[in-house]
Amino acid sequence: MKPWLVAFLALAPAWALAHEYPTTGLVEYVLECMYKHPNQQEYLYKCSCAIDVIAKKMKYDEFVEASTAARHQSLAGERGGAFRDPDEMRKLAKKFNDIQANANKECFIK
Repeated sequence: MKPWLVAFLALAPAWALAHEYPTTGLVEYVLECMYKHPNQQEYLYKCSCAIDVIAKKMKYDEFVEASTAARHQSLAGERGGAFRDPDEMRKLAKKFNDIQANANKECFIK
């Protein structure tokens, strides 16, 4: 067997695990997405598609941090300031919003 193939096969599981999301994280995203589109069963598939697209672009830990930052950008007062004011949080929220907008477009979510 070629040495480069052995190295690739040895590293492939680590790469695959880097983008694995826990089932609960996937379900939470899909349920929240479906909640925004009540009585439309097709969104089960569309929302599942969206989280799959997001998972290809962000590791799970980054997804949690970025989606939290994006969700809390509009939180009023001092508590919201922790998510609104730091440049790093704004950039992270923007990155998530951009990736999510692309996923929604790709998966036909209005």
